[in-house]
Amino acid sequence: MANTSFDDIFQKVRINFLFNHPFLSVLALSLDTNFTENENSAFETNGYKIDIDLEKLKNYSEDELTYLYAHTLLHIVLKHPYRQKTRDPYIWNQACDIVINNILSSFKNIGQMPSDELVDEDLKDKCVEEVYEVLYKEEEKDNDGGDGEDEESEVKVTPDERGDLKAHQYDESKLDLQEVEDENTSSGEREKLDGIIIQALSIAKKSANHYSGLSIEIDTLIKPEINLQDALKEFLISSLFEKQSTYSRPNRRFVHSGLYLPGNQKSDEFLDVYIALDSSSSVTLDEYKKFLGVVADVCEGFYEYSVKVLPFDIKVKEEHIVEFNSFSTLKEKDFFIPKSDGGTNFDEVLRYLKQTDVRAENLLMVLTDGEFEISESMVCKTLFIINDKKNLTKFESIGRVMEFTL
Repeated sequence: MANTSFDDIFQKVRINFLFNHPFLSVLALSLDTNFTENENSAFETNGYKIDIDLEKLKNYSEDELTYLYAHTLLHIVLKHPYRQKTRDPYIWNQACDIVINNILSSFKNIGQMPSDELVDEDLKDKCVEEVYEVLYKEEEKDNDGGDGEDEESEVKVTPDERGDLKAHQYDESKLDLQEVEDENTSSGEREKLDGIIIQALSIAKKSANHYSGLSIEIDTLIKPEINLQDALKEFLISSLFEKQSTYSRPNRRFVHSGLYLPGNQKSDEFLDVYIALDSSSSVTLDEYKKFLGVVADVCEGFYEYSVKVLPFDIKVKEEHIVEFNSFSTLKEKDFFIPKSDGGTNFDEVLRYLKQTDVRAENLLMVLTDGEFEISESMVCKTLFIINDKKNLTKFESIGRVMEFTL
């Protein structure tokens, strides 16, 4: 097929996007498109342009071409090349493709998915970083399990009528993410690209009822990245310490007007924190260590503090409670937690606290995936730190919620 014929096809595809998926149209009309020879896939991108191999396109129908174009645009709008960082490029590319194909499975008027594309519905409702972790662990498990292939693994790579394939089987010809070379992209070009992406994401966000599969990825991109230490410190100061009026610290907003009004000064209080630590299998030992490290570092910013860690699953594990304070800091031996394969009962934490001298002005921080319900009444100010995105809004009516993404 001649180059001009492909130009006509792409023009029709862009018109389709304009009427059916305007957020994709923003990118399709704004990004550079080059016709060239690609090393692997028919469509490839480095995050700010698209390279199209016309020879490889001959293997696809016009409907499949429409799908692959949309697939590549989603790589760009979701900044997949830039989010790779130091991750394994092969597994990262695979994770990105799975996320996008899961998203596109709910789109209408988006062409036809080629039969060699990966779909794994078990990985729906996860952002690409979470899918990468799943695939990375599968890869490690496969490498440790020997090089023989049994009948079951052979079945997993056989496509059914929908073209579904097991996620960890991946053809290198599908590698469509190129290496990002930031030094070749000027700050002006990056700002322009960010503006285009924000515009596209905003359009998609307004049509959330049509693009529900995109919501997790959009939220991952457009929310500001806040360091958990900074967020915790801000929360501790604003929630636990009342501001006192004092003339020794005048209000600077009115000084220029000749008015000497009192300013605010944080009271010097004792920081007393309880941490309910979900010790079921959903919270890893690595998360436990990093979280306690962050809490210990945050506490160091206060003159005097006391922290009590309550591991729990279906009950509070009293024999494994960890305590540290400003005079006896956290030790390496404290980085131990017995893991559980059982369920989670947060009500047991609340019942335990009601038998202690916990006060309403104390803070309870809960590190968990949020896979539980609460029937007991709360005992003090509570901060839920959730490591599962789907549960982030679950406890907003009874406490503050933060995402745990260390």
